[in-house]
Amino acid sequence: MKTTKETVFEYIQKELMTNPDFKDGMSTNVVATHFQLQRSNVSTLLNALVKEGQLEKSSTRPVLYFLPQKSDKDSNDMGKNMIGANGSLANAVQVAKAAILYPNRSLNVLVTAKPGCGTTHFALAMYLYGKHAGIFKNANVMFKVNCRHYKDNIDKLNDILFKPDDMENSLFARARGGMLFIDNVDLLDATGRSKLSTFLESGMVYSENRMEFIDCHNTFVTVSCNPAGYPELSQKMSMVVTLPDLASRPIKEKLDLINYFFTIEANNAKRNIEVKREIIEALLLTDFAMNVKGLEVEIKRACATSCVRVMDSTDSNIEVTMHDFSNEVQKSLLRMRIQTTNFSELLGTQSLFIYDSQVSYQTLSLGDSREMYEQMRLQYAELTKHGIDKDTIHNIINNHVSNLFKRYNYYRSYNTAYDIEQLSKIVDEKIIHMVSKIIQAYKNELHREIPSQVFYGLCLHMNSLLNVQLDHSRVDDSQVVRIIQDYPKEYALSIELAQMFQEVFHIELPTEEIVIITMFLIKDEEEPKGHPVLLYIFHGKGVASSLAEVTKTLTHASNTYAYDLHLEKGSKEALEEIKELIQKIDEGQGIIVIYDMGSIKTMLDTISEEINVKIRYIYFPITLVGLDVSRKCAQEEDLDYVYHTTMVEMKNLLNLSDSRKEIIITLCHTGEGGAYQLKQYIDQYSNLGIKTVPLAISKREELIQQVMEYRKIYHIHCFVGTYDPKLLGIPFVSMTKVFENKPEDVDKILMFEPIQSKQLDYAAVYGFLEEQFKCISIAKLKSVLPSIIDQFEIIYSLNADQKVGLFVHIASLLENLKQGVRPSLDKKTDEILLKYSDDVKTVSKILKPLEKTFKVIIDDNQIATIIRIINKI
Repeated sequence: MKTTKETVFEYIQKELMTNPDFKDGMSTNVVATHFQLQRSNVSTLLNALVKEGQLEKSSTRPVLYFLPQKSDKDSNDMGKNMIGANGSLANAVQVAKAAILYPNRSLNVLVTAKPGCGTTHFALAMYLYGKHAGIFKNANVMFKVNCRHYKDNIDKLNDILFKPDDMENSLFARARGGMLFIDNVDLLDATGRSKLSTFLESGMVYSENRMEFIDCHNTFVTVSCNPAGYPELSQKMSMVVTLPDLASRPIKEKLDLINYFFTIEANNAKRNIEVKREIIEALLLTDFAMNVKGLEVEIKRACATSCVRVMDSTDSNIEVTMHDFSNEVQKSLLRMRIQTTNFSELLGTQSLFIYDSQVSYQTLSLGDSREMYEQMRLQYAELTKHGIDKDTIHNIINNHVSNLFKRYNYYRSYNTAYDIEQLSKIVDEKIIHMVSKIIQAYKNELHREIPSQVFYGLCLHMNSLLNVQLDHSRVDDSQVVRIIQDYPKEYALSIELAQMFQEVFHIELPTEEIVIITMFLIKDEEEPKGHPVLLYIFHGKGVASSLAEVTKTLTHASNTYAYDLHLEKGSKEALEEIKELIQKIDEGQGIIVIYDMGSIKTMLDTISEEINVKIRYIYFPITLVGLDVSRKCAQEEDLDYVYHTTMVEMKNLLNLSDSRKEIIITLCHTGEGGAYQLKQYIDQYSNLGIKTVPLAISKREELIQQVMEYRKIYHIHCFVGTYDPKLLGIPFVSMTKVFENKPEDVDKILMFEPIQSKQLDYAAVYGFLEEQFKCISIAKLKSVLPSIIDQFEIIYSLNADQKVGLFVHIASLLENLKQGVRPSLDKKTDEILLKYSDDVKTVSKILKPLEKTFKVIIDDNQIATIIRIINKI
């Protein structure tokens, strides 16, 4: 327990350092009144503190007591390189120095400030001051941890700080004799706050069960948070520093900061920087939401942007213009009409400010922009070597510069919507982190959403670069130039990712590889509108036309056409007419042709080579079958003989029995690295015994060719990858679905079964539906309906009978809607909708993907029926 003298001294010290009312000292009466003690007793305690050298007193009346003035040569070092040390930061500097120089051991400090006010800068200044003053025994040790970096993984933050299973390796232990700076401490969870509170009270760090502890009394801890972020801390820490926001600081200090930041940029860019007076005035008038950091970043960005314009002129100064700054800075000039500040007194008559690149400066910054300017120079040289035109190079580097400054945004964090638990089993977590940051920058910069499968695919691709020999020939030069010039913003983001990759793994990616990364970020062109259409081509007058008419009547669709191939018509004439018809009816998605004889296929092959229309063939030899049966009937008398021999020949002709083995094809946008790792994941967790083949899909025509070759040998069960290639009706499984579910669910996903379902043969269900349905694509149904049933299962705990019943009901509902058949109205619909209003909202939301995929509207009557099923009404 502290003695009365110790308690009195701590009170006096805190008030002298933080309360301006006592800047000249504190009287005996003030202390006596505060502690409710006799004045004579307080006087005795104060004189004892003076005798011990902890206080000094004046020779005036009344006697004032104050802290001894330090005479060591380093006493002013902390404020020497800090703008405002003798102005707006004077009190903060005084408190910090007193905390560091406190007798016996330094006092821990709480720094409160709004974002961007310089807490990190101030903490580093404290450390350097303590180091120079010889306070820190281990002069080289300063650890910093920013809690914001771990806001999505607080457990990891607690482990780094406290290491409950290995306390000697905790940051508190490793910082003994030095300094530990915890930034944004208000983001600690209850566990972390409790451990920190224990340390502040006892100087000890305890294990989880509190049976073991380590002594960290000589660890100097500084923490920072928003002014109202962690009120309990101000009660536990006697030394509290409050940094002013930029708007509260004198305008002279703001000008000093502006001059300081421009000087730094001139020195780092190795060029003089010219700035017009109006820019200085605009910066002085701008309110920066991120305070000093906002001002610094604004100047860095403007200098880097203007530097691009003189890249090809090594002797030119950097001329910063108003257009290099944000709209906020440009708009601030409008305030000139109403502001009352006399800039003439501050700036004199000077109209142009030139910042000399040769002027040396001292900075406490934890990093500078020298590397940024060097990267810009290297990028300029590399792009020039590839023959990229000057305007495109400027555009690319400007975008690259813009992306670099995203790192300074304190409150922009990467997207955590992706489920990385499974992905992290085959992809390095550092790669997942850096790709996440680039994807978020992509969304913020280009204002576009990006499919989750692109995220997974890019992660797999980047991970594959750790183990492959980089090949400059993976992309030809013409494609490199085209992509860089057509997609400069995406390329700039790819440069950013490549630099992160190099910083972490020390692997430099060539331009060709950066272009491949860019291909992931290029937004796919909008698919042509329209749908595939059906064309019947049959021999004889009116055969194809009659079939087309029946088809349109039954389906209520106008997507069916016919060509009657008259027997007397010549092949050349027929070919030209069919080609003209195909070009006329194509809606951009291709033609399905059902034909009856091989000569037609020969004509279609010729047409396919001549025009840019996708054509798929379905051979249905009804005419040949009729000819064969007619001949046999003329020759044979046995009806069953004719029937059975015809059926055998038909089976052979149509090859109805498919004995080919199944394969699964994994796809990745570029290269086989990502596709191969996806194959490994499936091979590791799947028990289906289906062979998995990885394919690259950088060029669609090559993909089609490879798939067609595999189809000659195998039955392709499905594609699994970053996007649906939509080939030959082959079902597709999104990589997103693979990685966002447990490994044990891989087989259900690959078999298009609802994840939650157990012991139900969905293959039989799909087979039954395929026989019955005329309008609904079973492949498309497989890709959507299982996840819908899963959502119902999770929310409503359906039994097996309800699940299969709901599955078949919804599938049949979709078929009826596509056929134009409307279910009869239920008299109790309104009653159900009113009674189960919450279910109506839930069911409607779950069914939205079905409506979008199949382009149908599921009305209230149908929703009421589904509610009946799930609630057993």
